[in-house]
Amino acid sequence: MEGISTDLGKTFVEKLINGVIGKSRYLFCYKCIANEFELEKEKLEAEWETMTLRFTKAKEKGKDIQSNAQFWEKQANKLIQENTKLKQRCFFGFCPDCIWLYKRGEELANKTEEIKKLMVKGEKLENVEVTRSLPDVERYSSQSYISFKTRESKYNELLNALKDDSYYTIGLHGMGGTGKTTMAKEVGKQLKTSMQFNRVIFTTVSSTPNIKKIQDDIAGHLELEWRDTNESTRPTQLWDRLINGEKILVILDDVWDYLNFEDIGIPNSDNHKGCKVLVTTRYLKVCNKMSCATTIQIELLSEEEAWEMFKRHAELSNISSKNILDQGSKIALECKGLPIAIATIARSLKGEKRQENWDAALNSLQNPMLMAGVDDTKVDIYKCLKFSYDNLKDKEAKELFLLCSIFQEDEEISTEILTRLGIGIGLFGEDYKKYNHARTLVVVAKDNLLDSCLLLSTNKRDVKMHDLIREVAQWIANKEILAVDFSNKTQKSLVGRDNNIKYLLFEGNPMDLCSSGFDGSKLKILIFIVDNGCFVDSFFKSIAGLLVLNLRAGKQSTISLPQSIRSLTNIHSLLIESVYLGDISVLGSLQSLETLDLNQCIIEELPQEIAKLKKLRLLNLEMCEIIDKNPFEVIQRCPSLEELYFLNSFNDSCQEITLPALERYQLIDDIGEMYDFSLSKCVSLQYDCLSEATVKHVIPTAEILRLEGTKKGWRNLMPEIYQMCFPI
Repeated sequence: MEGISTDLGKTFVEKLINGVIGKSRYLFCYKCIANEFELEKEKLEAEWETMTLRFTKAKEKGKDIQSNAQFWEKQANKLIQENTKLKQRCFFGFCPDCIWLYKRGEELANKTEEIKKLMVKGEKLENVEVTRSLPDVERYSSQSYISFKTRESKYNELLNALKDDSYYTIGLHGMGGTGKTTMAKEVGKQLKTSMQFNRVIFTTVSSTPNIKKIQDDIAGHLELEWRDTNESTRPTQLWDRLINGEKILVILDDVWDYLNFEDIGIPNSDNHKGCKVLVTTRYLKVCNKMSCATTIQIELLSEEEAWEMFKRHAELSNISSKNILDQGSKIALECKGLPIAIATIARSLKGEKRQENWDAALNSLQNPMLMAGVDDTKVDIYKCLKFSYDNLKDKEAKELFLLCSIFQEDEEISTEILTRLGIGIGLFGEDYKKYNHARTLVVVAKDNLLDSCLLLSTNKRDVKMHDLIREVAQWIANKEILAVDFSNKTQKSLVGRDNNIKYLLFEGNPMDLCSSGFDGSKLKILIFIVDNGCFVDSFFKSIAGLLVLNLRAGKQSTISLPQSIRSLTNIHSLLIESVYLGDISVLGSLQSLETLDLNQCIIEELPQEIAKLKKLRLLNLEMCEIIDKNPFEVIQRCPSLEELYFLNSFNDSCQEITLPALERYQLIDDIGEMYDFSLSKCVSLQYDCLSEATVKHVIPTAEILRLEGTKKGWRNLMPEIYQMCFPI
């Protein structure tokens, strides 16, 4: 027993001595501890810089950062800020203060261990990204919503229905232009703000539903990434996400016919688990077909409300001329209580001081018009909207208005695409000298249409056209504009009816258009949305007068351009998207071409024939795969090129890039970089591929300049900046 006690005592003493010796190193080996800490801190700092770079790349790709990665970054940053060069304190006149030195040594030793553990954790953070949810209804402005008395009751009725757990699908019904969409957004916004729903998702359905687009819209707001490329599993994945118990409101806007929820992946009423659906439609039968638990109908405005809305949009007040107020009141009556008609006419007269113009507006609305082919219920609406069009004083705005009506229903249209198509059809005549000047004219015309409520702005600074206004624009064009979808059997007979078509939007198989007997002798613009198929070789001979061809494929399709494309001797703008083109040397014969825009296409090479296009002003190669040769060897020899957009289309042959003198350019090789076309000159390159002459050219001219991995030496590339910043 005594031996056991002796052994225990001996062990205790040994531990005590070892502990004291271990602790004493904090005092006597302080400098070594501090040096070790600094060494580990340098390693951590390098890892921290790498991590922050990964954060930046993720954000540039529109991703959020995982919480554990953010926590790691904060902990690392805190340790990096630690300073070992602190002023030492004295103890009764003796330096250093032994107590302070001991405590500080212990502290740094512990922090060194923290750094080592943090480094291990950092190495395990292979992926820091998480899909960012898209902003939903909170991004919509409330300025366009006017709360009238008749609307208040409908607003509250809709609000209460959406709060009622016994309702699943709710309908909001009213004729086109009554403000269904605006009310749905405003109600959704309130429900999101008050936390009645965690998410409020808005997607436009339109007359020709695109199931994939609807699914993508909903998935984007739910941060849902499709687990595979098989489209047949999409409904199951979406359904599984929508029934996870989260309170979600899905707003299906502008539904024209029965929509099968199972095809999309939206739960049905018996298994929705917190998900709800709001359907807006102009047809009551849609609400009945979709088994809406309740339907709220939006009526037209009363005379008093119509006049109040008119005054607001025309910016009339009590101090305005009495005669103008009187005529304005009568004009408001002619709008028949339809908000969209009131807004467009009032905005077209805003700021008008001359009495005779108000008189002319009233007479125009009161006099009968030939309204052939217009439904009786829409005659007054068409008359109002046509007046707004007639009242446009800008010729370019009128042409741009008609041009916008050729795009798909509810399609968001960029200023850039309008510029490229507008130049193609000669929208500006000879009034512009440079491509960028035409872009400015488009912005002016677009703003006039926005001010007149004939176009709607989007959150991306693009525009779109209300479907009712689109109908009116195509009616005004008097059968010269046609949009036809061959997947809709009822539309197949439309193509062969008339030979006056100048603008055609065609969705379907090229063979269908070829075999339809279509007379394209007067065709100026063809927007062709291809689902599959190919062109017969003689196709382009029948539309030899074409000025603009916009060829798009839903999926990347292999389409060989037939030799008959040589017949398009007058074509000014050629835009092709998502097509495997292969050999494009045939384009060298299009000597009138001013715009060549290839987006997500695959080509064998940029052929030498492109350099022979003497009128080519703009070349866009965006996310293209160029299989062989350095395209810049051709680009630098294009004689009239003003603008170059070369975005994520570099190949291994792009070792030495030399640019011609350009008005605008964008060179970007990082898929994560997203720059808009409002930037006139920017370069963002990860690889050392610019020639020295080109670097010296872009340094003083680029709005954004980002060069990584250059090996040419800053002293040679930027002598002026070197001398300014680093005197020799």
